[in-house]
Amino acid sequence: MTAADGDQERLTESPEFLLFCNTAYEFWQRNLLPGGERVILVEAMSQDIRVTLRNLTFANALRRFLPARLVVFTGADDDWHEILWTFFDAEALAAISRAYGAVDVIDIHDLVDSRIDDPGRGDLHIAGQDLPVSGSGIDPAVLEEFVRATVCRVLKIPRVTDEVRAGAKYAEIHERSAQFSAIYDALFAGLNPVALVTSHVDYNHWGLAVETATRFNVPTVHVQSTGTFKAYALFPETRRGTATFRAELTPQIAEFYEQYVWSNRDRLRSGAELSAWRLKGNWGKPSWWRGGAMSAIELQTPEDRLAVREHALARFGFDPDKPVVAVYNHAISDAPRTNIELFDDLAGWYEATADFAVKRDDVNWLFIDHPNQFMYDATGFFDSLKEQHADSPLVFLPSLELSKNVMWSLVDLGITVRGSISNELPAFGIPAIQAGWSEWSQCGFTIVAKDADDYWTRLAESIDSLLDGRPLLTEEQIERARLWGWFYRGGTDVSTQLVQHWEMGRTEHLLLSVRVAMQHVEADADPAFTAVRRMWARKDPFLTRIDMRLPPEEFALALGGVGEL
Repeated sequence: MTAADGDQERLTESPEFLLFCNTAYEFWQRNLLPGGERVILVEAMSQDIRVTLRNLTFANALRRFLPARLVVFTGADDDWHEILWTFFDAEALAAISRAYGAVDVIDIHDLVDSRIDDPGRGDLHIAGQDLPVSGSGIDPAVLEEFVRATVCRVLKIPRVTDEVRAGAKYAEIHERSAQFSAIYDALFAGLNPVALVTSHVDYNHWGLAVETATRFNVPTVHVQSTGTFKAYALFPETRRGTATFRAELTPQIAEFYEQYVWSNRDRLRSGAELSAWRLKGNWGKPSWWRGGAMSAIELQTPEDRLAVREHALARFGFDPDKPVVAVYNHAISDAPRTNIELFDDLAGWYEATADFAVKRDDVNWLFIDHPNQFMYDATGFFDSLKEQHADSPLVFLPSLELSKNVMWSLVDLGITVRGSISNELPAFGIPAIQAGWSEWSQCGFTIVAKDADDYWTRLAESIDSLLDGRPLLTEEQIERARLWGWFYRGGTDVSTQLVQHWEMGRTEHLLLSVRVAMQHVEADADPAFTAVRRMWARKDPFLTRIDMRLPPEEFALALGGVGEL
């Protein structure tokens, strides 16, 4: 257990925690519409208090203009305690939820356990209502996808084999998943929710709530665990019938980006350059899971890059006359198939790319493991693949064995699936190929393959272009990538004192800051409330810090003087 974990455990017992809950209760009692018949379902299944505070704040921002009651579902099971949580204080999360006005807080994991132990168990009693549980309307094939993803994550394996499918853990997760889906169906059918607010959209206990919301045509809000106040949203009116929440959002994000961000590039250019500078050395996503000195990029000029490149080529035994292609491994059990992916699993893509690389010795190949792979892989996949190719010139390195200065000076072409590296590389002039979708995949700054055949074609063509000296990245694509950095970190990050920046941590200082804001800052026109209402009225796919649809002159004024007037 880390010091930070211990801090949060003590936090729940501190006088500040009680003061915060009392203040929050008084604040929200005076700043919401009276509760209506309908509800907002809010997830509180993370050990990190910051996550629950964000979810509850979004839900209450809705309750400023939508009469609704809060019903919060929480809890954790043994699998997630083993792989992720270091503690889970359900009592503290329930206290915070009630302080924010929840009329009921239910442990969804306990409900699943009780129904598995007693299959004949009767109706649920939630928010003063009896809700019958009569099974789930989920497509069995869709349920299997959630089971497969959850098994991979719980066991920290790249794929579900026949042996794994025949095992006890697979059967257990399948049974639990079916119960999650049935209970979520009962909640949505009986409570008629206005919205679902959640911190995750993947795996069985989070993702099946989102799947039910989609079938019941209920808006889903995915609140982000970064920045200050960030959230994506999928509305029934904007759905296009694609398979997942993330796949639905990717084209919507691109359309908004094209119409309201790229069209304002002249006004946003200075902000984009600042975001690119900040991107060099902090934890704010996207920064490929790094912070501090290992993340910093001090390179200032092409001459700087060439000097470091010469050192790096020699260090790894690369041929200085050949370009360097880097293949960035994604965390192999991380939410497989939650967006459009070209291969059956993330490990299969990486293995196939290594096999391709062996046959293309006209370039240098660098295979880089994910910085947090240890949290997602119990199989030693990366080291095993390295061993398989020990007699080849391919270089395999854990990410943290090379600084970003070395990485950025060395790499001429990056390859990934959906990781943030595919935004970072183009922002600094390095082309990137994607074998899958991310939220920015259709914003025009990466090479996105359509299918597996297209991936191999684009990879071969890109290597040929490198060898022939043909550029793979235009100045426009670099600017688009930098504008995305601004949009993600600034344009879609709402500054509000009701939610402190993620870097505040999960300490007494966090609760004190929010408590002071609730006691001394008037709620009228709070940026969180303004942004949520604007998003809800327009069915935008995310919160925005300012009204991005303003006419050019007003848009420039809303930026506070940054850019052209």
